[in-house]
Amino acid sequence: MSEKVRGSENIRIGVYVCHCGLNIAGVINVKELVEYAKTLPNVVVAKEYIFMCSSPGQNLIKEDIEQCKLNRIVIAACGPEMHEPTFRAAVSEAGLNPFLIDLIAIREGSSWVHYDDPKRATEKAKDMIRMSVARVRNLEPLEKIKGEVKHEALVVGGGVAGLTAALDLANRGFDVHLVEKRPTLGGHTAMMGVLNWEGRRLSGREIVRTLIKMVKDNPKIKVYTNSEVVKVDGSIGNFKITVMRKPRYVNERCNLCGKCEEVCPVSVPDEYEYGIKKRKAIYLPYSGAYPERYVIDPNSCTFCGKCVEVCPVNAIDLNEKEGEISLNVGAIVMTLGHDEYEPAIGEYGYGLSKNVITLSQLKRYLSDDGPTKGELLVNGTKPKNIVFISCVGSLGTTPHANQYCSRTCCMAALSEMLHLKSKYPDANIFYVHKDIRVYGRDEKLYWEAIDNLIKFVRFDEPPKVSIDGNKTFVDVYESTLQERILIPADLVVLVTGMTPIKEVDAVRSLFKVGCGGDGFLKELHLKLNPVESLTGGIFLAGTATGPKSVAESIIAGSAAAVKASILLAKDHIEVEPLIAEVDESKCSGCGICVSICPFNAISMQKREDGTRYSKIDPLLCEGCGTCVAACPSAAIQQYGYKDKQIIPQILAVFGR
Repeated sequence: MSEKVRGSENIRIGVYVCHCGLNIAGVINVKELVEYAKTLPNVVVAKEYIFMCSSPGQNLIKEDIEQCKLNRIVIAACGPEMHEPTFRAAVSEAGLNPFLIDLIAIREGSSWVHYDDPKRATEKAKDMIRMSVARVRNLEPLEKIKGEVKHEALVVGGGVAGLTAALDLANRGFDVHLVEKRPTLGGHTAMMGVLNWEGRRLSGREIVRTLIKMVKDNPKIKVYTNSEVVKVDGSIGNFKITVMRKPRYVNERCNLCGKCEEVCPVSVPDEYEYGIKKRKAIYLPYSGAYPERYVIDPNSCTFCGKCVEVCPVNAIDLNEKEGEISLNVGAIVMTLGHDEYEPAIGEYGYGLSKNVITLSQLKRYLSDDGPTKGELLVNGTKPKNIVFISCVGSLGTTPHANQYCSRTCCMAALSEMLHLKSKYPDANIFYVHKDIRVYGRDEKLYWEAIDNLIKFVRFDEPPKVSIDGNKTFVDVYESTLQERILIPADLVVLVTGMTPIKEVDAVRSLFKVGCGGDGFLKELHLKLNPVESLTGGIFLAGTATGPKSVAESIIAGSAAAVKASILLAKDHIEVEPLIAEVDESKCSGCGICVSICPFNAISMQKREDGTRYSKIDPLLCEGCGTCVAACPSAAIQQYGYKDKQIIPQILAVFGR
């Protein structure tokens, strides 16, 4: 911090009292206040003006700084959140360090709250000015902290939100590194089958392929699939990232002939078909996947080498090793996606009968590119009675369920019911639900379902699913009719919700971002800053922050890209210097400050002798003072609010 102070050999303070029209002067005796200020130590001038924030008011202060050689300023007016920047700019123009002023809110703190007692309001205002003078006497000149901004971005996650964010950033001229942990791009949208997209059914993979083509064709985007971020250092504007690229074992020479898949002796459930069919240990995730080549699953592969023997282009290398890549970026967009709630074995009969499936599995059955090419057969015949059970894994309906609503499930279920009704018009379809939540344009799905004679059965207590051989029954107490209903079901569809990814705690710790009570990543402010995290320079999008539709995820990806691009467009950033700093010689390394910092600005470092001490990143610190108050060793001080500045201010309350 700079130590240059104009006239630092003698503290010369100017006090300025604002009338604020009648907001202050209508209650407080301003003239009496000015005369009192003149009696305080080091005060060489005290004046009043009707509106100190006006140009004449600012000029009054600037002229006195020049003529009276002032080097500290106290302004008794409104709250600092409104006009502190105004007065800092004014004193800077006069050659005074902008952090050698104190703006005290005698309007909010005295005249407004004591409007019915002018005498006591005036006396309180005197106390506030006396305290402020005691503090500014010990203020030090400070300078804003500058940080370099790298003009590159990291996007974590290759689903629709991540693809959108990467494209929008690249189209604004920034280099983008897109990291996806799966072997292919597309995320859950590539797995979920057909979507209701503005009134028409559209394949999720069709949406994904469109976005992927644009990503492939954009030279500004570098894609890293089968890769994970393993280390994050630095801070806003200058993050140092380490990415671990896992071996794919199949290189770009692959011509998709499929001979390797034919000879592979290992079969495992296909996650891209939600387990309703099997794939080999060497496989193509789905038609049109990117990268457009096979991949080996090392967790199921026996490395027998048969695929190597039949590959006509020598594209398979079973000895490929993982490798690290270092990146230096200015901003990070996290689009981690979500997991799907997995019902427990026996929950609503799940896992006990092939006639009980999830909504995601149903979507794959009904997809033209699904394992049955869009046909739905139960025990070889078309199902007659189909029962959907809502809120599986949500709204606390079972002991295993989450407490929150997953938002998009009802609309997705209604869409599939309508499709089933059009495909199998003789089918009886029941929606056994706790609540129905549809919003926006998708409310029309509810009314279409009623028009198509979908039967709605409401429950308060979860229904019971019983299985007797090939027969399945749903037993539910209908809370509206107040009677028990037993529904014979050829097929039971469990409408499952979204959950945070299993690795959310590790990711949260790695990137130093917050987490909500539901386990999803927490935005800075749900309404005002929905795509910003608690950590500067890191932005959130898609279902990383909670359940969203595909359209909402795409919108969030674009929003995060806009926010990130505002940062990336700068050559450097400036932050307020009113931050905390650790005296390493006093720090005991207890780590209390690290655990309580709400902005993840503090980290533990090691001394040469192996002992620990804490260090504060000045670009992340927001100057809240929490660590200062909590430090048991008094090793942390905050600029502008050091002990030598605060203690005299406190003592001044008592006239000392």
